[in-house]
Amino acid sequence: MFRMISMSAYAVVLLGILLHHLIFPCGYEKRFSLYSLIRKKVHLFTLIFPEQKLSWPQKICKCIFMIGLLSFAVLAITGFGPLFFGQRLEGYLLMIHATFAPVFIGCAAIVAVLGAGKYAFSGKDAEVLSCRCMESNAKRCWLTDSGVGAKAGFWVLLVLSLPVTLTMVLSMLPLFGTDGQAFLFEAHRWCALAFALIAIVELYILIRMQILGEIHSFDGN
Repeated sequence: MFRMISMSAYAVVLLGILLHHLIFPCGYEKRFSLYSLIRKKVHLFTLIFPEQKLSWPQKICKCIFMIGLLSFAVLAITGFGPLFFGQRLEGYLLMIHATFAPVFIGCAAIVAVLGAGKYAFSGKDAEVLSCRCMESNAKRCWLTDSGVGAKAGFWVLLVLSLPVTLTMVLSMLPLFGTDGQAFLFEAHRWCALAFALIAIVELYILIRMQILGEIHSFDGN
């Protein structure tokens, strides 16, 4: 059952992101031209590098974020890849999964501390929620392009990271017996699924916001 739910959930999230991008485009006109597609791929690749305008603490934070993102990708592939093919997480894949898990936890903790102030809610977010700020621009989605969605995703992921981490660590300790370990392992899988799906949506929102911010800055100049 978990395998089918996971595959369906990933399909729904990815399809939802695709539909959202088609309804609320961002970036370039003539989106389906060869030039536009190539330019988007190059732009997405350049997003991994720290911008020159960032200060050194901000550059370090972004590097830590990218390391955490790489760890998340490895954990998602090794954790859900075998599941999608009807196999178990074992052998070398399990070793890789266990190796990158503490790296991801450490990066997530640092990003949480450094990003808490940036993603704190403010009075402006309350105005956005009342749908007054984005009414004048029908091409923008107020939830993803205003910053409210990114802030909400940040705090949801921060909360979810606790059960994802604790259920895995506790399931490896003989504190709750065999039944308790089995329950914690199942809880870890469900929490990891929820975390991965929300993280994918959060990454999509962050990429949209950065692209729109660069376009707005260019138009302002």
